[in-house]
Amino acid sequence: MSENFSAKETFAIYGDSETTITYFRDELVTQKRTFPTLRDAVDYLKALDPLPNQTTLHIRVHGRDIPFDRDNVAKLMQEL
Repeated sequence: MSENFSAKETFAIYGDSETTITYFRDELVTQKRTFPTLRDAVDYLKALDPLPNQTTLHIRVHGRDIPFDRDNVAKLMQEL
């Protein structure tokens, strides 16, 4: 995890951005869901039980995807 990563700052900048979550239930099952906002995506992840081992989050901004790795996703979930 980047020491400079701030979940609150990320949410302030990208909170209204379309967000896609890709997660792996096991080696054979990959699920991908797209949400209208970052908050919706994080709330969905918080509701999963158990939390998948591998999770990536992509925020769509200006036609590009900004990826967030598992550690930063975990920080988003803790701080939001």
